[in-house]
Amino acid sequence: MPLVDDTDINAHLPPDKIAAENVQDLDAIKEDIERLIRGNLAGYISSTVLATWITPETTPEIIRAIGGRLGASFIYSRVFSESTGVDSKYAQKKYDEAMKMINDIKTGDLIIEEAPLEGAGLTEDMFFPNSTVDTPPKFTMDSVL
Repeated sequence: MPLVDDTDINAHLPPDKIAAENVQDLDAIKEDIERLIRGNLAGYISSTVLATWITPETTPEIIRAIGGRLGASFIYSRVFSESTGVDSKYAQKKYDEAMKMINDIKTGDLIIEEAPLEGAGLTEDMFFPNSTVDTPPKFTMDSVL
């Protein structure tokens, strides 16, 4: 499932030029968006949190904003370069905005409100040890095996 929907992408496309839903291979573009975002944030956002981002509804707004910019960049670049043979400054601007936002997340200048674990059907009870379990862990750092 993609992290963004057509509305997220259309918010960054000039409405008089093109709409996301009119683009061939839109699903492939959304997959590229997801790969780029997850790949860049994998070492900075916990895998537990990343695992909750399975639909646009469970993805934080800031990530959807980044994905919308990336989608607009990919789409506009393709359409513009096909018709003119040169790269689009607008597409590059949207890409740069998205990458700056990703870098701001990495440096801590942009904070993601973490999605609740319930968003993906996960609960705290599925992770051990946690504060809801009274049983001590079977192994600790001090255990000798």
